[in-house]
Amino acid sequence: MKIIIKVLQGQEHTLEVTGQTSVLEVKEQLYKILNIPVNQQKLLLTGRPLTDEKCLCDYPSIKDGTKLNLIVKQETSPAAKSAISKTFEKVGEHDLTILREAAYKFLRDFYSESETQRIVDEFGKEFLRSVSTLSLDDYERIATSCLEEERNS
Repeated sequence: MKIIIKVLQGQEHTLEVTGQTSVLEVKEQLYKILNIPVNQQKLLLTGRPLTDEKCLCDYPSIKDGTKLNLIVKQETSPAAKSAISKTFEKVGEHDLTILREAAYKFLRDFYSESETQRIVDEFGKEFLRSVSTLSLDDYERIATSCLEEERNS
């Protein structure tokens, strides 16, 4: 079957694949064509990321002629990651406090004081870890989305 890969803000490429082709194999084919490292590729089907380990047949809506979107994740330099992290810590401290307080208020009805505090602490760590893994492209998409929402409201 043939699938179409649409590069975000770019061209389209048609690949010959089978249902047993893994998502990782598709990315490897794209590397040969586009010279984009596999670890910087994210394939999306109707806005949802595909998992490298799965085969195309694991996604029932992928059939001949299906269009997948390719997002290229730019490598963020260590200096940029550090700057982003420091900026988030400074700007986000207040917001994280609000988030922690909201989580605490919700959870205290279901857990003991010590359990609630432990859950909130772990939630805060996981939240910061998740935010620290965002790329500059991710931040740009978030900012663009927020600006569009402001304009539409």
